[in-house]
Amino acid sequence: MSGVIKLSGIRGEIIRILEREESTYARPVKSEDIGSILNVSASYVREITKELQALGLVGARRGRGGGYYLKSQGNGMAWGRARDREAGGR
Repeated sequence: MSGVIKLSGIRGEIIRILEREESTYARPVKSEDIGSILNVSASYVREITKELQALGLVGARRGRGGGYYLKSQGNGMAWGRARDREAGGR
């Protein structure tokens, strides 16, 4: 099925963490915090979030107080709809 974004494994876990933490540009979640929750290194989190950024699902705020946040839309599709499609919904 083309157009479906796979959010399984660590990618899906990062999305769920950003959702649970109610991340926004004003309230990003640090890679160190995500890594601590997932028991992986912050550098690995940064590597994976680059992929999510390329898909338009996650944004990054640089500098002091920076981190990652969910974008409201990715590639013209709300990220929640992408997740629902992964789960077999419409």
